[in-house]
Amino acid sequence: MTIIFDSLNFERDPYVSYTITRVRTREMPVQRVSEGLHHCYKFTLLSQKFHIRTVSRRFMNKNTVFMTVFLILMVSLSGCLGSGRGNGENDQNDENNDGDKGDMGPPEEVNAEDYNVLYIGHSFGRIFAQTLQDYAHTAGFTNHSQFIEFSGGTSGAPDALWADDGHRENIKDYLDTGEIDVLIMICCSLEFIGQEPGISNFTDEAIHNFTSYAVEQNPDIRIGLSMPWKDFPGDYENASEYATNSTLDILPYWVNLSQDLSVDFPNNEIFTFHHGAVAYELREMFEAGELEGDIEQLQGPKQTSVFTDAKGHAGQIMIDTGTLIWLHAVHGVEPLDMPEFTQWNTDIRVIADSVLNDQNQE
Repeated sequence: MTIIFDSLNFERDPYVSYTITRVRTREMPVQRVSEGLHHCYKFTLLSQKFHIRTVSRRFMNKNTVFMTVFLILMVSLSGCLGSGRGNGENDQNDENNDGDKGDMGPPEEVNAEDYNVLYIGHSFGRIFAQTLQDYAHTAGFTNHSQFIEFSGGTSGAPDALWADDGHRENIKDYLDTGEIDVLIMICCSLEFIGQEPGISNFTDEAIHNFTSYAVEQNPDIRIGLSMPWKDFPGDYENASEYATNSTLDILPYWVNLSQDLSVDFPNNEIFTFHHGAVAYELREMFEAGELEGDIEQLQGPKQTSVFTDAKGHAGQIMIDTGTLIWLHAVHGVEPLDMPEFTQWNTDIRVIADSVLNDQNQE
């Protein structure tokens, strides 16, 4: 089968690899989303039209990488999920947008009688981890206790946390209690999205390192891998453009990573979830006029906007809906089984349920 696509905009099957057979190029300005979840810049790239031959991945070795598609896809994704500026401005921006809650308790507060969940990462996951505790209690998991090791920007990616002595030791202090029941990490390390020289195979040594250490301290620990959304939503003209070449495209590789991790740790549950998909769904609904009475603008005040700032931090409706995805991942609670959210005219439980159903079909 031969298919044709222009530049970065194409649909692909995660079970298919692609081989270039002919190339035509033309110069056009495009936007590259850079520094992962925390910075974007623009440059000029040769846009290419490819005729490609597809080969079923099901008959390929699991370690085979789809290099052609990977290189093209990363032109868009490498920035959105890539190298960062570390601590400093990014951390401050994340603090301003997520409030001042920070960590929800030191390792000394980990109680063996509780169901202890530790989130380590940046602000595109932290606000959901903060909210999850209340949701869990509402759902009847009254012993849910939430802990957070936060670092802003790409300094909150697994590789940066492992490389940072302070964060790594803080995380180990939590795990050393032997009472952390769930460890949640968030995408994406440089290695995973192909910005480490010579590495482009969607692996993540830091995730493996954290998992290995966690399992040593608690052989029954569960490992969750969360996928956020693409940042700087205002840089994209509409919902369709925003969702193109986004975290939706690399989710299959994130799932593959969890499956590989399960091979190395067969006695532990390794699960993935994509709360970031809520961002694409809400934007599409907003542009279709389906959030009237709740959302007034794409970016603005937390209560009446999908995003709170240019960076793309979550507005309240995204927080509430996204936390339902987290609740389902950690406790298995179906969104429609939660009480109605009367503060919204829109039934966000239906949105979360739809997102989960789409992911299950994939």
